[in-house]
Formats: sequence, structure tokens, C-alpha cells
Amino acid sequence: MMLPLLLTARTGMIFWVTLALIPFEIAFEAVEAGIEREMARDGD
Repeated sequence: MMLPLLLTARTGMIFWVTLALIPFEIAFEAVEAGIEREMARDGD
């Protein structure tokens, strides 16, 4: 009886956490790309 409610709540939490982490993922990718550019420029 509670199973559909629990599955819906679990799906909602996963979706919310995924949306909350998107800005951090974008920022991390930008920093990583900047580091790679610096290393390529320095010839390392």
C-alpha cells in the first residue's frame, strides 16, 4: 500500500538532488577545462 508512495518519493528525491547538483557539475567542468588549458599552454 505504501510502495507506490515510497517509489514516488524516492524518484522525486533523486530528481531534486540531480537538479541541485547541475550547477556544481558545470562549474567543475569549467575549472577542469581551465586547468587543462593552462597545462597545454605551459607544455606540460
